[in-house]
Amino acid sequence: MISYVPAENIASLLGAGNDYSILLAAFIGIPTYLNGYAAIPLVDGLMNLGMSAPTALTFMVAGAATCIPAAVGIWSLLKPPLFALYVGFALVGSLLAGLTFQMVLSVL
Repeated sequence: MISYVPAENIASLLGAGNDYSILLAAFIGIPTYLNGYAAIPLVDGLMNLGMSAPTALTFMVAGAATCIPAAVGIWSLLKPPLFALYVGFALVGSLLAGLTFQMVLSVL
């Protein structure tokens, strides 16, 4: 992924200066999350490039619910409309987690 998309481009999209970074992290995190072992170093590297902590949380939560093994397991049990609802809940839940964390950090 690094050879196709430079890290600086991702950092500019998901950096602390972008007002839509949490929303973008949710939409990017759902299809690109690999697994827990690969996501932690990836998010650490992005945070070193300027990604905020709430954006990182959003990416991690969105992807964890929709990683390939979880998605395949859910897909085998549910019909497509219910699977879409599952992905929608993952998206909304990750957005709520990231926005709540951002509000807590702004109060502190």
